[in-house]
Amino acid sequence: MVNENYRNKLESLLVKMFVPAGYQITKKVELDPIPESSKYEALNFSINDMSIVYRKGKVTSDRPGAFLAVWKRPTSEDVNGNKPIPLTSSELDYLFIQVESHSNILEELEPRTKCGMFIFPVSLLIEKGIVSSLKSKGKTGFRVFPPWSEDRGIVGTKVFSESGKKTKRWQIPFFLEIDENGLIDSCELNKLLNYKSM
Repeated sequence: MVNENYRNKLESLLVKMFVPAGYQITKKVELDPIPESSKYEALNFSINDMSIVYRKGKVTSDRPGAFLAVWKRPTSEDVNGNKPIPLTSSELDYLFIQVESHSNILEELEPRTKCGMFIFPVSLLIEKGIVSSLKSKGKTGFRVFPPWSEDRGIVGTKVFSESGKKTKRWQIPFFLEIDENGLIDSCELNKLLNYKSM
C-alpha cells in the first residue's frame, strides 16, 4: 500500500504540474522492479515519449543535501554476481529527483518544508560520470544539494565540504522549486526538458 501511495502521489504531481505545461504522460508510472529501490520511492515513466527515472532523495541527519541510489541488477550473474551496477545512458532521457528540506522548528520563525525537483538530462549524467557510458563506468548512488543545503547537518559542525559545494554549483541550474501550493514555474520546466536542444 505504501508503494501505491508514492506512485499515486507522483501521478498527481505530474497531472497537476506537467500536463498543464503541455506534457503528456506517454508511459504510466510504474514501480522500479528492484525492491531495495523503494527506499528512494523509485519509479519509471515517460512523458512525451522521453524515458524518466524518478527517485526521492533521502535526507540524512549528519550531512547536507540528500542521497539517492540509481542502479540495477545485472542481467547475467557471471560478471558481477548479483552486485548492483549503474544505469546505462541508453536507459533514460532524464533523471528526476524530488527533494524536501526538514528544517529545525526551533531555528525558524515560520517553519515550512521546502520542496523541489532536480531534472537532470542524460547528457549531463554522462558528463558527470553518473550513468554508465563509453566515457565512464557510472555510479550506483550520489548526493544532491538543493539551494537550502547549507542548513543541513549537525549544528556546530563543518559538514558541507568543498567538493559538496562544487557539486552543488553544477546541480543548481537543474533545480526546479515546488512552491507551497505544489506548483512550479512552467517556463523553467520547459527550459530543463529542452536542455538537449539548448
